[in-house]
Amino acid sequence: MRIAIVADIHSNHIAFEAVLKDINIRDTDMTFFLGDYIFGGYGSNETVDLLMRYQKQSQKHLIISGNIEELITPIEENADWIYPVNKQIYNELGIERVSFLKSLPTNILIEEEGISMYLCHNPSEIEAFTVVDSLKRENNIPNMRGLAKIASGMESDVCIFGHYHLFMDEEVNGKRFICPSSVGMPFNGDPRAQYILLDIFEGNITTSRQYVEYDRLKLVEGFDRKGYFEKYGNWSMNMVTTILTAHNQVGSQELRK
Repeated sequence: MRIAIVADIHSNHIAFEAVLKDINIRDTDMTFFLGDYIFGGYGSNETVDLLMRYQKQSQKHLIISGNIEELITPIEENADWIYPVNKQIYNELGIERVSFLKSLPTNILIEEEGISMYLCHNPSEIEAFTVVDSLKRENNIPNMRGLAKIASGMESDVCIFGHYHLFMDEEVNGKRFICPSSVGMPFNGDPRAQYILLDIFEGNITTSRQYVEYDRLKLVEGFDRKGYFEKYGNWSMNMVTTILTAHNQVGSQELRK
């Protein structure tokens, strides 16, 4: 069995489309989508449409929500701390897309070929990576002590998660931890779209990191064409810089302006 694992698209529909095309030629049996699809730029509508279309192709694909989708509720409750750009994105999504996102589970426990797998966006409040460098996160390392604590409470054989925008495949105390980096916004210094292929054969799991080129200039042009640079200048510049460099600039902007 071969499974594609996808996470953290963050509205980068151009990268997402490139990854879906790549998955389609990889002879996969199913795909896991691990959340954080929207609120990263002008392409939230297109991203959700691709996700919904892919799900309709086959019910074997599993889709969960991420922490970014949790912003939907406070937006609907008119929380005063929500960034204006996210309010605009929410309004543009429309009822059908929002309903789809709100219907997604936050986690799924499944078993394939005798291996139990827990799918989630973030497995614990315990950090999965030790922060060595907050900008160049390719220098960060797995938090083995933290993973051991998480493993001690795990019922599944494998925990598959997103959130960190970095690759991980570690075995700790007999438990496996797999993170597929990010399709739309990697933090590891390589700006290509990234995901993982997971193969199960005779009770053993192997993973391979996948890197997919896409037209990043087209994405930048889309920010400009949609008026994001003019209306949300600091936010847009930091999002685009992060996408182009694969180093996290998101926390450096004054988001509420």
